[in-house]
Amino acid sequence: MSPVLIACLPIFCVSFFIPFIARRFCKFFPADAGTALARLVHIPRFAKPESDETRRKMRRKLWVKLFLAGLFWGVCGVTASFLVVFSGYSPVYFILFWMMALMACIDEKLRVLPDILTIPLLILGFYFSARPLEGTILPVSAAAGALFGFVVPTITAFIMTPFRPRAMGFGDFKLLCAIGAWLGLTGIACVIFVSAIYFIVIAILCHRREGPYGLSLFLSTMTVIALNNIPAVNEFMTMF
Repeated sequence: MSPVLIACLPIFCVSFFIPFIARRFCKFFPADAGTALARLVHIPRFAKPESDETRRKMRRKLWVKLFLAGLFWGVCGVTASFLVVFSGYSPVYFILFWMMALMACIDEKLRVLPDILTIPLLILGFYFSARPLEGTILPVSAAAGALFGFVVPTITAFIMTPFRPRAMGFGDFKLLCAIGAWLGLTGIACVIFVSAIYFIVIAILCHRREGPYGLSLFLSTMTVIALNNIPAVNEFMTMF
């Protein structure tokens, strides 16, 4: 078996379970961190239908849907791992992909970004910035990015509240802070700009005027990481 395949297999397996874990969040959220961890390993149960045959059909349909979604995210995980490495980032940035993918799935279902994911992601961003790992940013850049990720949406909310109250949830603020801690000042600035474009495109395609922002942030973060592989963009980002 080739070394590349051996490396891809665990990444695929870890990413494969993203939709399964997201579904578990939908069953018990909101919850404190301890309850959430306990419920994640709880075996799902189905409401008792009119007949056993109906129950079997429901179960089969659900697992097929989750299996196909798992295959999709497994492929995305392998792709993201290669993207992270070849874009000059440290392999630990796969953690950023995995947690943001999970939050994107949860946000699409619940319209919420849980603290049990956003806060650890922020802490990990600062932690890895303080570690001497190749491809990670400096602690000063992490702090500047996290601050920028909080200030910009705060100003945006201040301006937009008279016209569209609650246009952004506080979970979006925390996730932007976390992304800033991972990508730095220039990275989070690019993410905010690109995410606005993704949000407009998704809103047009789905025929809606508002909706969850987690998917747009996930797509924009992956886009910024991918663009870092372009010499001109990489040179621009390293200027700050």
